[in-house]
Amino acid sequence: MRAPRSRFYDGLLYGRLMDPLLAGLHGFVAEQVDAGMTVLDVGCGTGDLAFRMASDAREVVGVELSPKMVAFANQRLTRQPQENLSFVLGDITTALADVADHHFDIATMVMMVHEMPADARGPVMREAARVAKKVLCVDFRVPMPWSITGVRNRFFEAIAGPEHFSAYRDFTRRGGIAAIADSAELGYAHIRYIDSATLEVAEIRGSANVSERLSSLASMSSVGDQVS
Repeated sequence: MRAPRSRFYDGLLYGRLMDPLLAGLHGFVAEQVDAGMTVLDVGCGTGDLAFRMASDAREVVGVELSPKMVAFANQRLTRQPQENLSFVLGDITTALADVADHHFDIATMVMMVHEMPADARGPVMREAARVAKKVLCVDFRVPMPWSITGVRNRFFEAIAGPEHFSAYRDFTRRGGIAAIADSAELGYAHIRYIDSATLEVAEIRGSANVSERLSSLASMSSVGDQVS
């Protein structure tokens, strides 16, 4: 279990600088969530994606390890009340221990696996796959192209600090989403690449025998590279 901790850029700074840059991606992910679904947003950060999904979902729960991020999200929730939205502070591996298997229709893990410590990725991914019927995971493609967009992504990872960049480099060395899901004995299905083919969209499930892709997720191919 990881103890709650905040990074120097969490909260207001992240909300002001990074959320605008992630707006296109968050909008894209929110569009993949069907109306009336129950949703878990793992590593919800400032809650920007969770707020977007709450407009159509039946229930959205964001779980986050950073106290500053959760405080920022709850402040926004006070200003913009949503009865179907809540935020939980803590490590998903223990914070949702009382939640039944497959309670959520879908869990989202967006740009957070690469920044986690290596020993935490498998347990977090497994717990998300336990409490949700399926997991939509979006993270860096491995290997990532050395395009303008790829260089931009690497730059942001480097300036996020030594600890963050070290986790990113470990993520790439280990082979990205597919390899991490495989090591956690989870099912993995590649959906497509987006953001000039620098990000991967994949589906994770609780069985290593999963081979089918959801037709709704496969339909991303028509809009994927519009994300920026």
